[in-house]
Amino acid sequence: MPQVSIVVKNTSDKVQQFLIFSERPTYSDSVGKAWTNVWGRSPGVGANHGVTEFAIEEHYYAVCGMTPQALDTDLVVKTSDWNEVKLGTDGAKGSLEKLEIEDGGAVFNKKKTATLEKDGSFGIDTSSYDVTKYAHAFCGLGMKSPNPAEADVIPVSVWQAEPNQKYQITPKRTYYISTGKFVPGRVVDFAQLGKYATIDFTGRKETVATVMYTNEFDFLPVKYSFDN
Repeated sequence: MPQVSIVVKNTSDKVQQFLIFSERPTYSDSVGKAWTNVWGRSPGVGANHGVTEFAIEEHYYAVCGMTPQALDTDLVVKTSDWNEVKLGTDGAKGSLEKLEIEDGGAVFNKKKTATLEKDGSFGIDTSSYDVTKYAHAFCGLGMKSPNPAEADVIPVSVWQAEPNQKYQITPKRTYYISTGKFVPGRVVDFAQLGKYATIDFTGRKETVATVMYTNEFDFLPVKYSFDN
């Protein structure tokens, strides 16, 4: 069952596809430059009164893999490995994953998981490896697809991994909706997206956000409600 959902209503006079993104987490300085990925894409939503919904399970995953080139705008990122993680709380430690290079690929060592003492966060430690051979290893944050018919873990924010690093990741409950046709996993430059709606569930008890896209190619203010 989704924990929160975003309902998007298309009142424009054209069929639209909608994209969803997750706000980049707060990172430790060791991360360096982090990128935003397309998290989900709706099918075409009918003009004037079409509706689509993104169902969000706020469970978090450490993701990793290899890209064919350095991370950059428009590159489509696919994960080769992921582990569901727990975020640290007052009463429990968060997950700490170990990224290693094995047979030329970036993977998590399932036998070397540990814990991290930082509220709201999880960690990724990287092993020692030859960065000149594996310069395109990446890691980051993933979430399950927000499309109800899919169950894949999608990268939502990634960065180029470096050997012998300790990364700390603190996810946020903020999401964005825009129009577009980009596939999930594609790296985007937010400044080029144009108009978008911001949905922030931080501190809210409501579980449903409703977004309306208008004929002026813009979004009306978000309305929050409870799922009846």
